[in-house]
Amino acid sequence: MNRVIIKLSIIFTIVLTSLTPLFSQTKGMYVLCYHTFGDKKDPYTLAYSTLKVNLESLKRAGYKFVSFEDVVSGNIEGTKNILVTIDDGNKSVYEAYFSIMKPLGIKPVLGIYPAIIGRVHYALTWEELRRLSAEGCYIASHGYHHMFLSEKYSKEEPESFKKEIYYSKKVLEEKLGRKIEAMVYPFGVYSNIAVAEMKNAGYKYGLCLTQKMAYLPFEDSFAIPRYMITKPNQKGLMAFFAKKAQENHNVSTLEDSKKENNPKAAKKNVDIVSLQNYPQRISKMVANDIIFMPDNQQSEKPKNKKNITKSRSNFKPYIHSAADLKRIKKESKKDVTPSKKISDQELNRKTTRHTFFRELKEKLFDIEKELTAYIHSFIDLAATKTAFVRDRIVSFFS
Repeated sequence: MNRVIIKLSIIFTIVLTSLTPLFSQTKGMYVLCYHTFGDKKDPYTLAYSTLKVNLESLKRAGYKFVSFEDVVSGNIEGTKNILVTIDDGNKSVYEAYFSIMKPLGIKPVLGIYPAIIGRVHYALTWEELRRLSAEGCYIASHGYHHMFLSEKYSKEEPESFKKEIYYSKKVLEEKLGRKIEAMVYPFGVYSNIAVAEMKNAGYKYGLCLTQKMAYLPFEDSFAIPRYMITKPNQKGLMAFFAKKAQENHNVSTLEDSKKENNPKAAKKNVDIVSLQNYPQRISKMVANDIIFMPDNQQSEKPKNKKNITKSRSNFKPYIHSAADLKRIKKESKKDVTPSKKISDQELNRKTTRHTFFRELKEKLFDIEKELTAYIHSFIDLAATKTAFVRDRIVSFFS
């Protein structure tokens, strides 16, 4: 009996030793998705100081910032890697890059939709974009008018749908003098027909908004996962990444390696983001957010052009007509109506109340940060350990 136990122990040790090289070769990264920077109050705009704190904390945690060229060439090691992406081409990206990212050696992926570049006050100009490109920022298409690349849109307006894919690529290549091979899906929405058209147009990569680590080689190069960073979730996600950095990132599971080396299985499990599941998915990333939610409730097709225009107004959140811009500028110049005088006692009471709610809000954010980090870590660790033990047992008895 003792000899049997000894033999089994030796066999088990040999199996564990033989599996170690498989785990040490795992490569991966966390892909972060930012939008705009500054003082706006919407969930997608982060203060420059917050961005700096985010990136410096990741660097202190031991992460290495990689470029998209590093990724596609396989020039990364381990899984403690961060790829920064920024959607929409907002003017604030220019300052954020030169004042914060460049000093840290970060070369972000910029998702650009040409319809607004050089045309509206809040967007980059073509000169600024060319300079960012020359600095090493990777330029990707983000559609032409920032429309949903959904099957529904492809059926209702096939020409406009193809314009998002083909014409955006053409304009970016002509204006920037570089090849465009990646698409950052507007709103994270994509479909089988979109991927088919992208492949035909010459794209090789697509970046979505599925929150998980991106392993190399990609399970699906047209469904590269990203974590969307917003005001409500940024503290929790930074805490989660910091916690993951403390764990052994060189250990993966046989399940991961099987997926990476089994294209058929990967394609079978692709989670296509449609208009049906989009609101639920984004609502999990951004608490109490309605800014980019599509009007998805109308199932009937509009009967006339007037209704079509109205029903799709939410599809273009950044594009304004010349009349709209003129009105916005005019309204911004109006004098602010002076507030009524209030007593010192009332002022003190309001100040005290505001201070209380501000402190309460900060405490709630701290609790949310710790809770989010714990939940992310627990789920990830449980899944990893379960798969790890299961595959070793299977390997041992097979």
